[in-house]
Amino acid sequence: MKSYIITLLIALSAGYLGAKLNQQTAASANGPDSGTDKLSVENDSTAQTVSPFQIQNTESHTQLTLEELQLKINRLENKVTKLASQQADMLSLAENTNNKTTTRTRRNRVIQPNKNNLSAAGIAPDIADDILRRMGQQKYRRLELQGLIRRADPASRRQYNRELQQLNQKKISLRTELGDDAYDQYLFSSGQNNRVMVSSVMAGSPAESAGFLPGDIILLYDNSKILSWPDIRKATLQGETGSYANVEVLRDGAQMSMMVPTGPLGVELEPTQLDPAQ
Repeated sequence: MKSYIITLLIALSAGYLGAKLNQQTAASANGPDSGTDKLSVENDSTAQTVSPFQIQNTESHTQLTLEELQLKINRLENKVTKLASQQADMLSLAENTNNKTTTRTRRNRVIQPNKNNLSAAGIAPDIADDILRRMGQQKYRRLELQGLIRRADPASRRQYNRELQQLNQKKISLRTELGDDAYDQYLFSSGQNNRVMVSSVMAGSPAESAGFLPGDIILLYDNSKILSWPDIRKATLQGETGSYANVEVLRDGAQMSMMVPTGPLGVELEPTQLDPAQ
């Protein structure tokens, strides 16, 4: 890209210089003083001569023009180099960002259930087949209703919308179908996150008062199994104001119990994996 721009600039400069020289030659031949510079020669023929001073001035002007063009080319080369460097930096930044995004996506990836990963979690093949079939039927009906809503008249559209709302309310939950323990094993065996870990504790929070530390893995909140961040959020929104809840955590391989007031714990969490057998 850089070499192409420089070559183009040199070609333009050469064309510009040739035009300048032709213009100056024409001006010297047709200038206002050309009639007074004519000298008589043999056979009454006339020839036009150019003063040495004019030639020297032309050469000086040409040299000045070349120096100006070279200076402009140098400036453009610097700009091209700078732009190329900036483009390389932007590509490097984009690549690093994509790598980080890919890493984060893989860490929090959600794997669609299939017979193999359900069987690996200890689910009987006939039960896995039944769950997957009903989930597939429901998914297809949802797509079908969405297409009908786009093409239907207003009256029919309202009917399809109501059916779609009812279908979404009755969405098949794999966790509900399997139960907490089997679903926990399914998440772990399929390589998905199945726990939340404390990454930091907020100053003055109930978690700090209770003794939470970064690295603690929350197992239970008020006897409810915690497998994801939505679980802990839902659990902390329950309970009466002023009451306490028991929280089970895993710290350095040992299970501990902590009592906290109901409500926000005051911790930052990140997803992690844990073998349910621990």
